[in-house]
Amino acid sequence: MTYPRLLGALCATLFCGALHAQTQTLDIPAGDLKAALDRYAAQTGVQLLYRPDDVHGQSSPGARGEMDAEAALRALLADTELTVRKDGSNAVLIFREAAAGATAPAAETELTSVMVTAQKRTQSAQAVPIAMTAMSAKTLDVHRVQGLQDVARLTPGLLVSAFSQANPTIAIRGISNTFSQIGVNKPVGIFVDDVFIPRNSAASFELFDLESIAVLKGPQGTLFGRNVTGGAIVINTRQPDPDGFSAEAELSAGNHGEKQVRGIVNVQLGDVTALKLSTSLRQRDGLGRDRLTGREQDDIDSQNFRAQIMTRIAPQLTATLSADYSDDRNGGRTLSSDTLGDDGDTRTSELGVEQRYARIISGASAKLVWRLPAGEVTSVTAYRKSQSGEDYSGVGASYTLLTAGSQSITRDADQIGTFSQELRYASPKWASGDFVAGLYYANENGDRQLATRGLAARTGALTGSTLAEQSVASRSVAIFADGVLHLPAGFDMTLGARYTRDRKEASLLRTDLLRSANTFAVNGLSEEWSELTPRAVLGWTPRPNLLAYLSVARGFTSGGFNADASSVAAFRKPFDPETVNNFELGMKSQWLQNRLRINASLFRMKYSDKQELVNNTLTGILSIVNAGKATVDGSELEVAWKAASWLDLSANAAWLDGRYDSFVVGTVNNSGNPLSNSPRRQAGVAASVTYPVSFGYLVGAASYAWKDSYNTGAANDPNLQLPAYGLANLSAGVESLDRRWRLLAWVKNVGDTEYLLTRSTQVVRARYVGEPRTFGVSLKASF
Repeated sequence: MTYPRLLGALCATLFCGALHAQTQTLDIPAGDLKAALDRYAAQTGVQLLYRPDDVHGQSSPGARGEMDAEAALRALLADTELTVRKDGSNAVLIFREAAAGATAPAAETELTSVMVTAQKRTQSAQAVPIAMTAMSAKTLDVHRVQGLQDVARLTPGLLVSAFSQANPTIAIRGISNTFSQIGVNKPVGIFVDDVFIPRNSAASFELFDLESIAVLKGPQGTLFGRNVTGGAIVINTRQPDPDGFSAEAELSAGNHGEKQVRGIVNVQLGDVTALKLSTSLRQRDGLGRDRLTGREQDDIDSQNFRAQIMTRIAPQLTATLSADYSDDRNGGRTLSSDTLGDDGDTRTSELGVEQRYARIISGASAKLVWRLPAGEVTSVTAYRKSQSGEDYSGVGASYTLLTAGSQSITRDADQIGTFSQELRYASPKWASGDFVAGLYYANENGDRQLATRGLAARTGALTGSTLAEQSVASRSVAIFADGVLHLPAGFDMTLGARYTRDRKEASLLRTDLLRSANTFAVNGLSEEWSELTPRAVLGWTPRPNLLAYLSVARGFTSGGFNADASSVAAFRKPFDPETVNNFELGMKSQWLQNRLRINASLFRMKYSDKQELVNNTLTGILSIVNAGKATVDGSELEVAWKAASWLDLSANAAWLDGRYDSFVVGTVNNSGNPLSNSPRRQAGVAASVTYPVSFGYLVGAASYAWKDSYNTGAANDPNLQLPAYGLANLSAGVESLDRRWRLLAWVKNVGDTEYLLTRSTQVVRARYVGEPRTFGVSLKASF
């Protein structure tokens, strides 16, 4: 189905029928008010914010039967003097109104829980027996999280780097790959509002208008399917609010010509329908330049738009239609030579060619939720499309500076279209347990044009020119079920499994423009794979706010074809899926009346048939192969402390030991080497302040993240070793008493630390460095 036809069909579905208020079946017995509110949050998915002193000692009449979330909360608070106010799209403030009639809530005195969908239900992150780092909208805002690299600063075990603009490196617990062939998959999945982002070139995007981000660590194959051997990054956007009109605007300006505008408008359409429009527009001058051409590099020109409409198309049926569009362009990366032509400045390159990067991403989805006494049925239909093109030099110096070899110039363009459909059923939460079951289908068609030219040292004469036109069609179907059984003495047993069948069809036309004898075409290759990915979790809750769990889970990354192959034989030979089994012991806990949170985990992951890109010395062909086995041992710790009503502190640490148990291909033997992109140690600390004063609040945040040295290749080449580094960020400002406006000054990379994203050893040694110190101010207002 084409994108316009799909959008039209979704619109027709969305707007049919009468509009009715949402209701659901609740079972909240009378009794202690705090216990009733906790049950309400668990059953409705609404995040509640309140002071323990305001609810201590109070009772509630409870709420049972079918009713909407607003009516249920009114019923729970009927015998109290507490007031409610909405905060964002899925959070409610509960507070005792001041005697003078002020509507500002009292200061928070405990940590707030982030609501996540890690188990295909809305739950508190602390109640989910999966190792994860969950960030609320407030945390994302306070720490100015704009991209996945910012997420990595606050997440132990997550590494986000880049080889080039179109090829970010995303690793969780050391599990990653750097493949760029079409139809080849990554082991970390990214999901936005229940929709999988299929191509890594479309995975690194501007983060804005978000409700939460959860980084799930370890294999997530049962509930999220294939390509999540390392984990999943689950992003939830803010949903339309049918309660009335609201608007937000934020203007930012900084050094290097930084300019950014963000805006959100929420409009009530009728009694139970809402439309939300949001945008993020950002521009920045280049952080680097090519001193041979004078062209800017590492600049930003990004435009992002999202539209969402939510309504009720039947008494129990909720529909949300979403559409998004983004356009990103820049002058490519600053790959700076540290050998031939090096001028000592890592912010200059010596490439002498025009580099450019452009990408357009668009998508539409329809989410239908049918809530019934017998359970909840959810349908998620989506279509996503991405087009990207990058021109870059693979060698870190111009041919005019080379004394031997040649300069490789690459044009890499791809077009991906993906249709997906998920249908799942979630049972009621019975006293004995509950379960989720569903079906999933995905149809992806991808094309890639990879053109490579070689320019001879000194003369620039054409030494090679090839064009690889790659095409891969992928079909994936799956069935899954996952449920929890409540046992005596506070024990829970969770069991789940997913069966997935993948089919890929591939074609390759490789044209050698200088040596026609090397030209070949292969059409219609096909291969099928099937995998079973189970999980089992034994959880124990000896008291409220303390969860210990022991889990075993399996995940896999799909197989594929070597679409970059330079020979017919290499292309015809597919590589198989890789699998990971994870054994984990974890704890999630809150102490001191929910002012202190301590989460920890110990894990061992066993890799089989690990996919690696290898230059086979026997054949001379660069190919993806199933290289062998690997083991990853590690531990993670996260601590959060509400030190005062105005001060939040947090710290995290991760330790990792990942090694290849067996990695022998031809004469290549990397057995015993550490896994690539797996720093042995990571650590971070953060603080946020909201201090009340007479005119409002003094606000600010600080964070420091440190990563150990690591290697970007499996061969453990010292020339590909990246040194350890630490980055500090700061912000400070003022906020009005009603929190409707805020003025903030911010600094990223306070110490102007020079850190490497990647190294290159192609012909010459070169390096690509991360962002320098940037600073600016932002003004945010709500209406």
